[in-house]
Amino acid sequence: MDMDVDRNQKHPSTRLSEVDVIYNPSLGAYLLWRACNGYFSESEGAMPIALSFLILPLTLHGQSRRLVSSTLAASGLAMFTAKLGTHQEDLLAVHQRALELRELSLSSLTLATATNLLTVLPEHATMMPATQVDMPRASDRMHQLGKVAEKLGTWFEIPRF
Repeated sequence: MDMDVDRNQKHPSTRLSEVDVIYNPSLGAYLLWRACNGYFSESEGAMPIALSFLILPLTLHGQSRRLVSSTLAASGLAMFTAKLGTHQEDLLAVHQRALELRELSLSSLTLATATNLLTVLPEHATMMPATQVDMPRASDRMHQLGKVAEKLGTWFEIPRF
């Protein structure tokens, strides 16, 4: 973070970098909530917590986000992974990004449960979205990230036969 001192203010102002704005637990909590809503809309069941560690690496990475956005929801996860697989290095990089973002993912999950966006069911290692959330209007950019996260959540739901 950069610290600027405005001579007209008594306290220094803090200017957040773009990385600080994007890679923060508040945004992560929102994205996990949206993903969990997408999962729940397809299954009415709880989303495995392990899947939450893939949401941020896929949603916050530009190329992955563009691939999710350009894939029709009905095409599903198979089409997305096929697109991702055309660039082998991108497919393999998801694992590395998941490792790099696991602390942020965990902090985001912790914040989402602390603010009652999500309920964790430890006996099943799953999570459920809050039923009633009065969410303020998200910025256009945040809304687009949320749509990507929600689409991933719907794709992560595995049909039960």
